[in-house]
Amino acid sequence: MRNQNIDFSQVKGKKVPKIILVLIFLLFFFSGCTEQFSSEEEKISLIVWECFKFDEHEEFLKIIAQFEKKYQKETGKKVEIIAKRVPFDDFETNIRLAALGNRTPDVACFDALKVLEFAFHRTLVPLDTLANFEAESISEKGKEYMKGAFQTNVIDIKGETHLYGLPQQTTCLALFWSRQMFREKASELEAAGLDPKSSPRTWEELSAYAKVLTDTKNKEYGFAMDNSLWFTLPFFGCYNVNYIQSDAQGNKVCTLGDPLSCAALQVKVDLYQNKLEAGAWKPGAISPEIGFANGKYAMILMGPWNIKRYRDTGIDFGISLIPRISRTKAIEIGLISPDASEKEYLEKAPPATNVGGNNMSIFKSCSHPEIAYDLINYISQTEAQLQWCKALNQIPVNVTAAEALRNDSGTNTDIKVFMKQALYSTAPPQIPRYGYLENDIMNPEMELALKGNKSVKKALQDAAKKINERILEPLNQ
Repeated sequence: MRNQNIDFSQVKGKKVPKIILVLIFLLFFFSGCTEQFSSEEEKISLIVWECFKFDEHEEFLKIIAQFEKKYQKETGKKVEIIAKRVPFDDFETNIRLAALGNRTPDVACFDALKVLEFAFHRTLVPLDTLANFEAESISEKGKEYMKGAFQTNVIDIKGETHLYGLPQQTTCLALFWSRQMFREKASELEAAGLDPKSSPRTWEELSAYAKVLTDTKNKEYGFAMDNSLWFTLPFFGCYNVNYIQSDAQGNKVCTLGDPLSCAALQVKVDLYQNKLEAGAWKPGAISPEIGFANGKYAMILMGPWNIKRYRDTGIDFGISLIPRISRTKAIEIGLISPDASEKEYLEKAPPATNVGGNNMSIFKSCSHPEIAYDLINYISQTEAQLQWCKALNQIPVNVTAAEALRNDSGTNTDIKVFMKQALYSTAPPQIPRYGYLENDIMNPEMELALKGNKSVKKALQDAAKKINERILEPLNQ
């Protein structure tokens, strides 16, 4: 280190505090030792933002540490992954603020529904354009993953489709049903031709079960539901509703109000208006989550995040696939022909669910996007997914990992149901401003239909008009 030959004890005749002396010394020490540090082996650093819970965060740190060792062994390069936790509710705001100053992280793990938003704002790297993207095509890469989880990353912007992320963690809804409430009404269920030891397989059967299980005097209901768009997507999925289409000019158009979307929402409306559903979606009502735990609701749509809580409290419940529409209904609405095979019926009338979870994307500010891709690819592959899911009792995004866990007798039986249900998950419509679409357009219109203030068709047509005018027309320009 160079000899600076400076007396730090006096500055312009004044005594300098010791802390200042220390800081000045450190400044000169490091400025004088740059040659020493520059000769060390270069280390590549990647900053990753994530919003995992504590146990997830700890497992994530283990996985990225394994990647660091593996990468150095295979390439001879030293890479350091710096994980920074960001609050889930503030994640999008923090990304937007960081983007304004071109200070976004290299990689981020965040809500799967936010990938589309960031992609439309041109802040993400299209993974399929990277030199080390190993698949022949996006669809070929997709064969490695659960379909719904992967599709949240495949985004078409003005006729150009790219892959903007990889799934890291996935979730969905399934049917939770109270074995205790079914037992208490066993004789009535059997009299109605229903098995009290089984859950409904179709929406028509669910209505039949709910009719027997509902006791309005005791405020007990056969079914309880949320009204939000995310919780309505399974209904749309069961009817194969795809309400964002492209016209002859390639412009996106909302088609809500067509026969399939009307039939799907009508299921929800009928359940409430026939007093088989508790009105749990109303402001101030007991939520499905709490009402199920308290033995007031016999069936709800719920995700895996409540399994441990419910099991720990001793609730006797089962988890099943979300009901499909019946073959009769599928023929009635034109999904299948009267002479369709059983295989065709099962394919076109699936026990559909929605998709949630976290995806991993690379931001354009990243100086080493190829290394970042190696990182997120590693996290989404079989080895890391098996480690993650075994430690945290979660659904894998990787199909090979899922198959291994399905065949593993040690895998939690509840999670096995969700792994099967996730095979029928569908991504939400690929348009930006999902939060506005859900909270300001879809939810209010669906509530008007539930209350009977509008017909289902009118509510959906009005929603389509707003979506076309406020979201799609500016997008198509």
